[in-house]
Amino acid sequence: MIKILIVDDSISVRQFFTEFFSREPDFEVVGCAEDGESALRMVRKLKPDVVTMDVNLPDYDGFVVTRLIMEQNPVPIVIISAVYSASDAELGFKMLDTGALAFHNKPAINDTFFNEKMAEIIMSVRLMSEVKVVRRRIKLKKKDALSLPEVPDVVEYKGKNTAAKIVCIGASTGGPQAVKQVLLSLPNNFNVPVLIVQHISTGFLEGMVNWLRENTGHNVKVVAQNEILQAGVIYFAPEDHHIQISSKRRVSLSEGPAVNGICPTIAELFSSAAENLGDRVVGVLLTGMGRDGADGLLDIRRKGGYTIAQDKETSIIFGMPGEAVKLGAAVSVLPLEKIGEDISRYVLESYGEER
Repeated sequence: MIKILIVDDSISVRQFFTEFFSREPDFEVVGCAEDGESALRMVRKLKPDVVTMDVNLPDYDGFVVTRLIMEQNPVPIVIISAVYSASDAELGFKMLDTGALAFHNKPAINDTFFNEKMAEIIMSVRLMSEVKVVRRRIKLKKKDALSLPEVPDVVEYKGKNTAAKIVCIGASTGGPQAVKQVLLSLPNNFNVPVLIVQHISTGFLEGMVNWLRENTGHNVKVVAQNEILQAGVIYFAPEDHHIQISSKRRVSLSEGPAVNGICPTIAELFSSAAENLGDRVVGVLLTGMGRDGADGLLDIRRKGGYTIAQDKETSIIFGMPGEAVKLGAAVSVLPLEKIGEDISRYVLESYGEER
C-alpha cells in the first residue's frame, strides 16, 4: 500500500484529491496538510511514501517546504499546482532543484481531458513513490564542462566520422533535472545546435526554458516554425506541436493530433533527423515513461548516427531508454553524469580534433 500525504491550501482540492486517490486500491491517504508547517509535521509523524505538493501555501511556499522536507525527512515529492504564469512554473522548477521529482498542472474539473490528466497524475505519483531519494544532491558546476575549439559549420569527413550537425534529445518523466545536468556539461561554445523534445504538462514549458537559461548559461529558447537551427543554441519543441527537421536544419511544426496521448513526440523528431541528416545526428534518450523515441533512436543508429541512452541506475523512470536498449538502438548506455561529456567528446572528435 502506498501511503500518500496531500499538501494544498484549498480544502476543496484536498477533498477532491483524497477522493480520487482513495479510489485506487494501492493508495492510502494518510493525511492532508493545508500549510507548510503542517506538512513538515505530518511528514515526520506519518512517514508517507510520497507527497503531493502545491506551489503556493499560506505560510511558506512549496519551494521552502520541499527544501526542508528533503533536508530533514527525505521523501518523494510530486508537485501538483495550478500554473497561471511563467513565474509560477519557474518556481516549480526551482523545487526540482531542491529534490522534487515531477510536477503536473492542476487540471480544471471542466477540462475536456480531465479524466486523462488525473490518470496521468495518479500514475506519476505511483511511480515516484518507488524512487529512492537522498538528503543532498551533488550539483555539477559549469566549469567542469569541456571546452571545444571553434570550427566551421560545415566540414569534410574526417576519417570514419562525419561532422555532427545536430544533437537531438528526448525526455519525459524526470527529464527537466536530467536535461539540466546534460546542458551543464556542454561548453558554452558548443559547435552544433541542440533540439529537445520534453514531455511536459501544458503551461510549464516557458518556465522550464527560463529556468534552464538562468541555471545553465546557455542560450535556451522555444523553436519557431521554419527556423533554421544555429550552433550554440538550445531549442525546445513548443507545446502541442510535433516537430521535424530538414536536411538544412530547418524546423517544421505541425499541430497534433497527439500520438498515444503525447504531443510533441520524440519519435517524430528522431525519425526525421535520421531520414534527413543521417550519420550527422547525435540522438539521446533520457529518463521517461513509455517507449516514445525508442524506435526513432534505432532509426538514427541505422543511418550511422551516434546514439546514447541513459542507464537504469540514474533514470528516474527507465521506460523510454530501457525500450531503446532492448531494441539495440543505443551505441552507448551511460549514467546521466557522463552523457554531456560524451556528447561533447563525440562532436569534438567528429570534427577531427583531439580531446
